[in-house]
Amino acid sequence: MTVPEFLAAAPPRADWLTVAPDGRLTAYAPARTGGIVRWTESPAVRDGWTAPELLLPEARMLPYLSVAQGATGFADVFGLRRTTNDPHAPADIVYASQYQVGRPMTGWHSIGNPHGKDAEKASAVGAPVAVVDGGDALHVFVRNAVGGVSTRRRDPRGVWGKWTSLPCKRVREGLSAVVTRSGRIELFMPADKGVYVWRQDTPGGTLDRAPNLVFIARARTASGTETHEGRITHYWRDEQSGEVLAHRLPVVGAPDVAPAPLGGHSGSGPLALGRCLVDGYDCTVLAQRERTGTLALTAYPTELESAGAWWADTLQSCEGTPALALDRDGRLVVAAVDRDGRMNVTRQRTDQQGMVLEHWVRL
Repeated sequence: MTVPEFLAAAPPRADWLTVAPDGRLTAYAPARTGGIVRWTESPAVRDGWTAPELLLPEARMLPYLSVAQGATGFADVFGLRRTTNDPHAPADIVYASQYQVGRPMTGWHSIGNPHGKDAEKASAVGAPVAVVDGGDALHVFVRNAVGGVSTRRRDPRGVWGKWTSLPCKRVREGLSAVVTRSGRIELFMPADKGVYVWRQDTPGGTLDRAPNLVFIARARTASGTETHEGRITHYWRDEQSGEVLAHRLPVVGAPDVAPAPLGGHSGSGPLALGRCLVDGYDCTVLAQRERTGTLALTAYPTELESAGAWWADTLQSCEGTPALALDRDGRLVVAAVDRDGRMNVTRQRTDQQGMVLEHWVRL
């Protein structure tokens, strides 16, 4: 009997590789035919994976997913689904939940869209970004049809609140929401004339507006990660040059600092971000898709952008955004979907000096 081959579309974000409470990895990518393609690390075979699974097939789903995971390890996978087969039909924001690694997911649940029954505006909503804060509340953010940002919150009991709007305008597609290990959210929203930043002062608290940033970030390129306890470094591409820039919000009362340039002009889209030990040093690893369709990496001592970034092309086929995570042994895992819709993974070698990877494995 021939095993069906489930092919993935290009992941638009870098949050598609998650770590379960038992340390196993799970990857979620949008299916080319609609739905989710999932790969799960084997509980018995070290570094082994299950065959890809097609979950919740739905032809009206757009090729987009955002994965939110809280302290419990549960995963909520968000997407966009047209209400009819018309490609210009209104879009609902939907999600499905996985409560245990490798187990079936719930069905798709709709949370509507911020424009209600206004079909024209509902057809133009952006891609949702979802995160879970330290109070176990789930937040969904979406660029709305009028250029602002709308948000909806699910409390720890599972009850959804109403859609509300954040006062901003001319926001670009590609929001970035990051949660610190303590559970505090920082939301980075590129706009035509700068960047809006909203953040929680305390885990589970209200989202409050921080001073705007004057930098212009190219649409669909923002991402971020915690690089020190409670401190997030945001990354994006310069509007004109496409170079990767890194920036941390200054503490209250401190002067602002210009973004640090990190090269990467040959890449496109958002970066995948991770941290691991390299020769005993805490390093931040950046991965990007090159315009040639391959994956490139760089690493530097965490928060020491002045050390510079030297990008190395792995020559591995990469469609969309790659993903990074740490495995059960603390090794960096790099994942990419290739042009054929298959996932490829490699892991950090810790028996050699420098940032060295094993051979790629195609799943």
